[in-house]
Amino acid sequence: MILDYTKRNMALWLAGSTTDYPTYMMIGSGSGTAISSQSALIAPRDRQLCTGVSGTTKYKIAFQGDWTCAEVSGTKLTEFGVCVSGSTTTGSMWSRTSLPSITFDGTNELQVQENWEIY
Repeated sequence: MILDYTKRNMALWLAGSTTDYPTYMMIGSGSGTAISSQSALIAPRDRQLCTGVSGTTKYKIAFQGDWTCAEVSGTKLTEFGVCVSGSTTTGSMWSRTSLPSITFDGTNELQVQENWEIY
């Protein structure tokens, strides 16, 4: 879900009033439905620089994040999203998606792909 923070920052970005734009993906273990007024993951676990951002399809953008087995070992994944490049992990989420719990036992890598369509 695109968050209210995103709408605000996109307007500022188009007006030349901010340089914040989404470049990181974050995973977390918080529960609860995603709502547009959120600006952070409920329980952030790790943040990685996007390993891929694609805007090759008209009106669509795709963000990708990758984590190794060691990075996600023991993680109970229930939420993820795209955020800005700042050093903090709070208050800078552009999106949040919640999902049923997936627990990583150290034998699987994780790749998250998030697609946005602007219309």
